[in-house]
Amino acid sequence: MRTLQAMLAAAWLGAGPSALAASDAPYSAETTYAKLAGQYPHIAIASAEAPAPVRVLRNLGYLQRGEHALQLDLYLPGPNGDGRGRAWPLVVLVHGGGWRSGTRQNMAPLAARLAARGFAAATVDYRLSGEAQFPAAIDDVREAIRWLRAAALQYGLDDKRIAIAGGSAGGQIAALVGTTNGRDAASTVQAVVNIDGLSDFTSEEARKHEDDPSRNPSAAGAWLGGRYAEQEARWRDASPLTHAGPGSAPILFITSGQPRFSVGREALAQRLARYKIPVEHVNLPGTPHSFWLFDPWLAPTADAMQAFLERTLGVPQMPRAPWSPDLGDSRYRNPVLHADYSDPDVIRVGKRYYMTSSSFTNVPGLPLLESGDMVNWRLVGHALPRLVPEQAFRAPQHGKGVWAPCLRYHDGKFWIFYPDPDFGIYVVTSTKFGGPWSKPRLLMAGKGLIDPAPLWDDDGKAWLLHGWAKSRAGFNNVLSLRQMAPDGSRMLDDVSRVVIDGNTLPGYKTLEGPKLYKHNGWYYVFAPAGGVETGWQSVFRSRHVDGPYEARIVMEQVTSSVNGPHQGAWVRAEDGTDWFYHFQDKRAFGRVVHLQPMRWQDDGWPMIGEPSAKPGVGQPVPEFAKPMTMTAAASVPAPAWPAIGDEFQEKRLAPQWQWVANPAPGWHSLTERAGFLRLYAQPAPVPANDEAAIAALRSLPAVLTQKPPAPVFSAVAKLELHAVADGDTVGLAMYGQSYAWLGLRREHGELRIVYVRCEAANDKCKERQEASNALPLKSFIHLRMDIGAGGQTAFSYSQDGANFTRAGTPFTAAMGRWVGAQVGLFATGAAGAYADIDYLRITP
Repeated sequence: MRTLQAMLAAAWLGAGPSALAASDAPYSAETTYAKLAGQYPHIAIASAEAPAPVRVLRNLGYLQRGEHALQLDLYLPGPNGDGRGRAWPLVVLVHGGGWRSGTRQNMAPLAARLAARGFAAATVDYRLSGEAQFPAAIDDVREAIRWLRAAALQYGLDDKRIAIAGGSAGGQIAALVGTTNGRDAASTVQAVVNIDGLSDFTSEEARKHEDDPSRNPSAAGAWLGGRYAEQEARWRDASPLTHAGPGSAPILFITSGQPRFSVGREALAQRLARYKIPVEHVNLPGTPHSFWLFDPWLAPTADAMQAFLERTLGVPQMPRAPWSPDLGDSRYRNPVLHADYSDPDVIRVGKRYYMTSSSFTNVPGLPLLESGDMVNWRLVGHALPRLVPEQAFRAPQHGKGVWAPCLRYHDGKFWIFYPDPDFGIYVVTSTKFGGPWSKPRLLMAGKGLIDPAPLWDDDGKAWLLHGWAKSRAGFNNVLSLRQMAPDGSRMLDDVSRVVIDGNTLPGYKTLEGPKLYKHNGWYYVFAPAGGVETGWQSVFRSRHVDGPYEARIVMEQVTSSVNGPHQGAWVRAEDGTDWFYHFQDKRAFGRVVHLQPMRWQDDGWPMIGEPSAKPGVGQPVPEFAKPMTMTAAASVPAPAWPAIGDEFQEKRLAPQWQWVANPAPGWHSLTERAGFLRLYAQPAPVPANDEAAIAALRSLPAVLTQKPPAPVFSAVAKLELHAVADGDTVGLAMYGQSYAWLGLRREHGELRIVYVRCEAANDKCKERQEASNALPLKSFIHLRMDIGAGGQTAFSYSQDGANFTRAGTPFTAAMGRWVGAQVGLFATGAAGAYADIDYLRITP
């Protein structure tokens, strides 16, 4: 059944000029995007996906007005692992839409971003002008504040630290609520954020737009019950300027490049100043009205709000992870790792869980992750300090190196079998997961050998199953088996035997990535097929290790939003429940890791995920009960995530950093200047010719990278360049087959801020400098990347670390060769030049 509000909206759309014109589309991010995209082609609708840790409680009813149930959505910060016991400060968010359109969903992206930063946020309904005129909306929003304050204990809210914020008409409503503080304590707010909303309806400038006689009624006129001449008292009463006084709350104005939407701001600020009430103003030049609905402007909007609210409410927030799967209520959400841990393999040894993944040409390779509850993971190191053969990886070899590994525990030690498609299958071992690990030993030489999976059988024999890379071997879609010495020292067969042939199975292509298990007298091969982005997970079984094998598809996308759910590991938890890890290819964000429940059916086949419309076939779950709760196992740590960013306080690089080739001793130092990473300038690669050469940054070995940790995040590097010659450069990059970077470069004897893009379908793009600006006064700079929906990356710079200036147009992050895009730092130039990086900070 449609709500009253929905029915009224339909009526307005069909009504005459006395209501919302039929040509006026409802106010939303989608309709606004359609209007703005031509003039602002680089924008993208901001994602409403909450960058965890965030819990969202939807459709909470706070008031019944006749047949209309007014509701709100509450976004609560999730666990942060900081032992925090105090309540969350709250921001009530009011949507815009000319007082006659729009929904609370418009404020969802901002709510999610604020909650990820430690503020509870509530997006609220209110009655629109077609249902009830002024002051109904004000009354409704005040009722929402009262309801939330009364429910503070239930939801963990701080009832003494409540702010109100809104955009456009919502900004005006927020300002009016804040300037009329004191009418009753229950609806009082301690801070206001007016995002591009009016502060005065009565000025000549305001009435030029809001009382336009050609629009009868205007949006304001419809809400206020008539034109200014007819309802002057209402127009004044609805103006925040009218009510500014000693009880008004401190206010932050965030304004666009369209000053007509924030008319009255200066007058309101002056009046509040008389009462010594703090007023702040942040302008985002060149932006359209409704900028907060879109990337790249959502991040600076949230930044400005966070800084103001921390100061005004007196609650500085702890740094928070950009992503966490732990929802804090004994449930988790996927992906459990929103980072490029491709082709994951996972095992349990005792009460601990261990993971490794592909690393391709990133060095160090074979990441080592550890968990106590299968959901929260820590990066503890790498098993492969350098790639072998050494000489082959002195320069970047994109897409080569370490492909899908297999992790096992046997005979009192950890084993990792990993393939290099150009050289063969290697093995490394260690008695401790954190290392040290043995040097790589080439177990089986040959081109095209990939995805090894060992099995030590009950009879003492050992086997190695593997796939084939068509790019090297000339064929694929088959899995082959060889007998291995039980000590893993050598292969006992001269030739691999095909035991599963995907070419004989209808619809199968790219059968690869096997894992070999034995269960209840059956040999099971878990293997993906169908391709990286669109494939599925199959299981094969046989009573004999060399076949013949039956086949069944046990998980695919079906109706879920997770494309290509496949390739990973079956793990039996300590309590006997079964689980499956797999990846999802998210292009610029790489292959992120999901955890699915798994159960064995009566017919001896597993089902992975939740049941789908296809009999016997599972599909991925977005959320599920955690395999092991904190109360169930004291050994489980607090929520944890792989480390990100760096303050450079240690004497060696933290494990989150990887080079794009085997590093040389003279590339960096963490001891030359305490608390800083020093990057020594390396010679910039000189292409043989502009058309055929690999792009400059893609052929530079000395690029230091981290994995993007979330679907939306910000990265800020504070750095300085010590140049000795023109051309010396330091940069912060979004690094992939196409890339962009912002940095410092010496040009004509002076330091300049430069923004460079390199866009093509492969590594052979040609760099283009889009912007160059003089760097005044200081030699250091804050470089920033804001990554939004779809990988859109906006670069900006600042000298004070607070006020950032946009550099050029946003860039859409692009995947690398078999990997996601990466956050990168580099320095190039003449001998003797270097850059000092104070920190890299990555935040929600």
